[in-house]
Amino acid sequence: MISGIFENCIGTRDLEGTLKYWAEFGYREVQRGQLNAEHTELLYGHASNLQSIRLQNGNSSTHGLLRIMGWENPRNQGLANTLPMVVGSRWFASLVQDIYTIADAFVDENANGGNWIFTDPVRGIEGIGHQGTGLYNRFTGVREMFVIGAETRQAFFQRYNYTRAGYGTIPLESPLAVSEGTHSSFVTSDHAIATFYGEVFGLETLVNGKRSGYQNTATRQILMLEDGQEFCYSSFAATGAIAGVFQVYTPLYPTVDKREFSQPGSLGISLFTYKVDDIYAFRDRLLSSNAYNVSAVVPNEFGEPSVGFIAPDGMYWVMIG
Repeated sequence: MISGIFENCIGTRDLEGTLKYWAEFGYREVQRGQLNAEHTELLYGHASNLQSIRLQNGNSSTHGLLRIMGWENPRNQGLANTLPMVVGSRWFASLVQDIYTIADAFVDENANGGNWIFTDPVRGIEGIGHQGTGLYNRFTGVREMFVIGAETRQAFFQRYNYTRAGYGTIPLESPLAVSEGTHSSFVTSDHAIATFYGEVFGLETLVNGKRSGYQNTATRQILMLEDGQEFCYSSFAATGAIAGVFQVYTPLYPTVDKREFSQPGSLGISLFTYKVDDIYAFRDRLLSSNAYNVSAVVPNEFGEPSVGFIAPDGMYWVMIG
């Protein structure tokens, strides 16, 4: 068995500054560990001393955690201010209580010397939603926004006129009233390869190669698309899991390839992890697949047996036993 997305991992040069930032979203430290350069090369493919801190949002201990990875010698500057839809881009999303509280915070940050890229909140329709016609037939769906910083890429959404139990839990102590990560996404160049995540990871396919893009007003704004830009995407979930969903996007137009800036050792969001019941059996599955650079089972910085590898789409993963 495999979990939902367990951690969104973020490389940083400034552990304390990063902890301060994520505390505003309700994350607290639950574990701390370190590895030397010899061992990080084995697991992460990048040789540098590493100190990591695992953060949890409220009581959400099975999915949507953060791992802050303080690299002594980072691989590169990461995705930085790259727009969302480029090959290699990664981000994750969280439910919020009031999306305008989030938007106002970043507006005020930029007005006082900040350097954030973000979209205004915009209404979007999910499969169960509808536009609404007025007071007696109200909008059902979400408002969403996207935020890009030097070391983070986040999507936020607020629900209107419906609930979805278990898909985002906002703890009372979260200053900005934000949930754990509900779903994580990345961008690849060949959508056919996404079948790997069902066949090898054992995930269930929720959406299979759906086409979308600039024609949808909300999608265009959130993903910062231009006229004519479309993509297809697929969505996967662990069996029995409500949240911790994983999404793959593939642009149907040329984009730059930024995969080298979103792998372990890079600054910013550079890795997703899953937990599996039998790490040795899972490694055998990887060795029988078209994954490559599969590591031995080695302890991570928290002492957990782990395997690092590169999926056929060129994206780096770590599995935790």
